[in-house]
Amino acid sequence: MWSQIRKLFEQIGDSADVEMRDARDVRLISAALLAEVATVDQKLDDRERTTLAQVLQQHYRLDADAAVELVDDALARREQATSLYEFTQAVNDQFSEQDKYLLVRQMWQVAFSDDVIEAFEEHLIRRVAELIYLPHGLFTRARAEAREMHKAEGQ
Repeated sequence: MWSQIRKLFEQIGDSADVEMRDARDVRLISAALLAEVATVDQKLDDRERTTLAQVLQQHYRLDADAAVELVDDALARREQATSLYEFTQAVNDQFSEQDKYLLVRQMWQVAFSDDVIEAFEEHLIRRVAELIYLPHGLFTRARAEAREMHKAEGQ
């Protein structure tokens, strides 16, 4: 997945429209990391897939079809994954601390969506948070907010 994403970044980098390139890069980065959370346990629950699309749609103000297409693309590319490091480097290069916090919260939202936090999911989110240098306090706040959001949705 990561090598495919790198290729896509290179292709996008050839575009003359820098603003569009940045927007697509950020969306792809988010989608890929959220897809990784949804599939890290080797199962893709429909609730995880739906939450993944909803999070991307809301955060990036996409229409439903564009969000689903982004999810499908990220899920299809997952099989070619080689390393988190290159990908988290892109996060470090392009995301503000607030964006990093929101990304980690979104990762937790996907993890909570099937009502079970698997050890693999928690480990992945923790590892990404470390690699993007998100302070531990923001990591725990992101988890707590995502948990509260999930509880509110269930009521």
